[in-house]
Amino acid sequence: MKYLHLIFIVVCIVSCTKKNEITTGKLNPSFGSRNHITIVIEDDLWNGEVGDSIRKKLAKRHFGLDKDEPIFDLDQYSPDIFSAKAKTSRNIVMFSSKDEYSFILEKSLWATPQNLFFIRANSSKELIQNFSKHADSIISVFKKSELNEEQHALIRKELTNTEVVKDIFACTIKIPNTFQLVLEHDNFLWYQKDLPTGNSNLVIYEVAISTIENSVDDIESNLIKVQDSISKIYIQGSNPNSFLITETGFFPAFRPIKIQEFSGYEFSGTWEMENDFMNGPFLNIALRDSYYNRYLIFQAFVNYPYKPKRDLLFEMEGIIKTVNFYDNEN
Repeated sequence: MKYLHLIFIVVCIVSCTKKNEITTGKLNPSFGSRNHITIVIEDDLWNGEVGDSIRKKLAKRHFGLDKDEPIFDLDQYSPDIFSAKAKTSRNIVMFSSKDEYSFILEKSLWATPQNLFFIRANSSKELIQNFSKHADSIISVFKKSELNEEQHALIRKELTNTEVVKDIFACTIKIPNTFQLVLEHDNFLWYQKDLPTGNSNLVIYEVAISTIENSVDDIESNLIKVQDSISKIYIQGSNPNSFLITETGFFPAFRPIKIQEFSGYEFSGTWEMENDFMNGPFLNIALRDSYYNRYLIFQAFVNYPYKPKRDLLFEMEGIIKTVNFYDNEN
């Protein structure tokens, strides 16, 4: 009986210890608006050259937007007012000019999900050098994390029926039911979401690989030509002979992309209406599919005059990148 009593005590101690470990280790969910970064830095550094270098990278103008919208919104806290609430921000960068030179990324330290960068040096000059060296990596991590959060939010929404996408293009995609199919013609689909004074748009179509890859012109130029020729046929304005075209004053920014094993191109810029005064940002993702001898193209554009468009375009990017070539379920 004495041994049984001891075993019971040991079991109780172990059980209580495990329970305390689980309770202690539980993290609160992180918070923050989309594409938002919390900056923790001394006020004198933020108001000087260090702050200028931070804003130059993390708050630079988003390419293709007709307003001066930054790629990220920044909120600055001095370390002495960096509260427990602020520590649950989803994206944080902490700066110090009084420590040994280091660059560290912590995942989910105070909340989850969370990306927390520590950037340290022992002078303002070295702090700027340390940040500048790693700025592109910081932006890449935050963009990937924010896209992941956007897609998690997307799949929790009510979705529109996209069986037609699967029937025509042999793939699935998650589109919220705020978007309605406004045009279906041959191998062309146009989804649209109404905004108070405009709309967000997603069109899907395909062209033969030889249309994009040929000796007539380079791939980038051919992708723009295809976008303009398709838009001229289907995306027309209210004025006579008005249609959507790529703005000629700014050559789009191209980046290679890969979704599942399908490689292709992602490019963004500004669209405008021929014979009209409308314009706005666009994002185009073209995926090369050798099995069907095609480029499958997703073209997103936002028409929302005088209003911020960054997060609307980001929503469209999140939608497009849910494309799945192997999922038979909608």
